[in-house]
Amino acid sequence: MRRVGQHILIIPEGWCEYNYAQAFKHSLPRDKQRSISVEMPKPNNENNAFQLLDKAEVMIKKARRDKNPYDAVWIFFDNDNQPNLPAFFQKLSNTPVNIAYSSMCIEHWFIIHFENNRQAYQNSHQALQRIETLWQQHFNQTYHKTKVNHFEKLKGNLTTAMERANSITQQAEANVTPVVNRNPFFTIQNFIQFFQSL
Repeated sequence: MRRVGQHILIIPEGWCEYNYAQAFKHSLPRDKQRSISVEMPKPNNENNAFQLLDKAEVMIKKARRDKNPYDAVWIFFDNDNQPNLPAFFQKLSNTPVNIAYSSMCIEHWFIIHFENNRQAYQNSHQALQRIETLWQQHFNQTYHKTKVNHFEKLKGNLTTAMERANSITQQAEANVTPVVNRNPFFTIQNFIQFFQSL
């Protein structure tokens, strides 16, 4: 059991991840919400994985100096053909930072709320086309990256999505493929489980 008075940081890549993390945070009991900060490095939706990790390391050091260290730090991002991800994952392995990650993009995480989709999307546009179709079918509305509360709309299927993500992840791990080359692959379910267990 984790101690009372947790101090937890989430650093999202862009507005879609920020909005999802905030909505998820607000779905938790109020006493847990107070321990969680969601901080986006740049409000221009142009943060790459290295910038997120750099921001995390700066904030971890500051929190230690302030004698209020973080109990956990998460960065929330997707692959989306980011440059130099092998070097990023190498650097990440030497830090205490956790990742809420989706390959190729967060839309694939949304897709598996509707269907057991194991397609290896080559770019985010392909996944975006699929989620647009599913969103229209299930909600009779147009999918939008930032103007919709994705978590709220999808939470009824969250357990199913987590089970599918775990199955996809186990398959990828069985193939012993480096994380950077796993597609599809998710750790967002680990992020959700962490906060549900607080």
